Amino acid sequence: MIIKLEKVISCSSEHPSYPASNLLQRHSNSSWRVAKPGKMQANVIFQLTEPSCITALDIGNYRSCLVIVTASTSSEPDNWIPIINHQFLTHDEAANGKFKDQVQIFTKRELNPETLKIKFDRVNVTCIQSANLKELFGLSFIVLKTEVVIDLGLDVFGRFKLKQPEEDNNKSPAANFKEKYLKMTNNKKTDYKDELLSKIKDSGMNNFIKRQEEDKEPKKRPLLEKLEAGKAEEVYGIQNKESQNNSISSLNNSKLKDEKVTDGKPVARTPFGDIIPSPSSKTTKKNAEKNESQVHSTNSRKRSLSSEDSSTKASVHKKKQDCLECQNESEYKVCKNCGKLPEPKIIIKPERAAKKQAVERQKAKKLFTKLFEDVSFSLSGYVNPQRDEIRRKALEMGARYIADPNTTNKKCTHLICAFKNTPKYQQLKGHSKIVSHTFIEDCYNEKTRFPWRRYALDNKDKNKPESEDEILGSSSPPRKPNVFEEDTDSDSNY
Repeated sequence: MIIKLEKVISCSSEHPSYPASNLLQRHSNSSWRVAKPGKMQANVIFQLTEPSCITALDIGNYRSCLVIVTASTSSEPDNWIPIINHQFLTHDEAANGKFKDQVQIFTKRELNPETLKIKFDRVNVTCIQSANLKELFGLSFIVLKTEVVIDLGLDVFGRFKLKQPEEDNNKSPAANFKEKYLKMTNNKKTDYKDELLSKIKDSGMNNFIKRQEEDKEPKKRPLLEKLEAGKAEEVYGIQNKESQNNSISSLNNSKLKDEKVTDGKPVARTPFGDIIPSPSSKTTKKNAEKNESQVHSTNSRKRSLSSEDSSTKASVHKKKQDCLECQNESEYKVCKNCGKLPEPKIIIKPERAAKKQAVERQKAKKLFTKLFEDVSFSLSGYVNPQRDEIRRKALEMGARYIADPNTTNKKCTHLICAFKNTPKYQQLKGHSKIVSHTFIEDCYNEKTRFPWRRYALDNKDKNKPESEDEILGSSSPPRKPNVFEEDTDSDSNY
């Protein structure tokens, strides 16, 4: 559905024969043009008949290089949200007079999905043409479209007729369904929690009473009964009888020793029959442990050398100290005099901090005219003279300019973009490094190529770690040509 334009709120420049009101009528031969040649920019603000969502756009261009369409709402009239930003002509085509009457149709796919749901009241159209100041430029027509959902109020679904709600019932369908569901479920018992608890208690008490009333017999232990009856042979066997007797005798002897009276006092025992050691016995045990450790340490020591061995070792050591040939020989040759390798020389390694400083000082360097030799760039959203200035600086650093880039043949590594959501921004997003113009200016002024992520237009790219190192320019930029030194003989003939 076409959105009607109610009136023209303001117009920066219009020709008497081609006013901006012609765009309201949408005649085939009518158009809007600037008042006189020499202007580089003009804009018109339209008032819509009612707030509407802009879902499609048709633009008929008349000799304009760039057309920008923005819109605002009644709540924030000064906040202009960009709808479309399209370049119809290049700078070279306009400068050479190669104008074409072009019509561009923008659908939902070309528009920003975030702006499709906003209802706008005003539309601002800006036309820019700074390459050829002798021509009048403007628009042939502009058509705004929106989608309308029509509710016909039909109660027919195919061959079936939908059931109509009762006239007296003003409740919603959800409330009616809830009432019917409650009526159906009230007759049924759904909560069995209390009944289950009562049944569990009754069954548990009954089982407990039955267990208490039962007469339980003790479990039979046949092996223990045989041992108590003195039939150990049947339990352990005939072969283990002697070992069993020996163990029993050793236990009896130990008990007799423990039960001896020390210093006229009986041995103290625990209620379970264990002997409580006296303080004197503790000290004796500690002394015994110390003596054992001393004996063990003396046994583990190495055998001392004899007098002859010690004397020969001392003489060899003295001979090596007095040997002068060892000091002159290398570390890996055996000395002929003493028959041993010389002592290794101490190598003083440089400090790590000094290495780091040296590495930091030795940064990569390039000629200033080759800083951007691997860069192919394109511009989006800039107007002359700023556009020419950015392009000139990048070309002086060795970059290559691409007017109409794409993702197949004319690939550009960097897109210098003024703001987001331009046509080139949407086209090259994910394929090129999108930065602002400060990237070119800082590299040109500082004579250094900085990492591009510092100047990324998208915050996601800006927050990622930098993958490039700084490259210094080894020479100053080329000197700008002086206007008074140029050769003007060729121009004087015309």
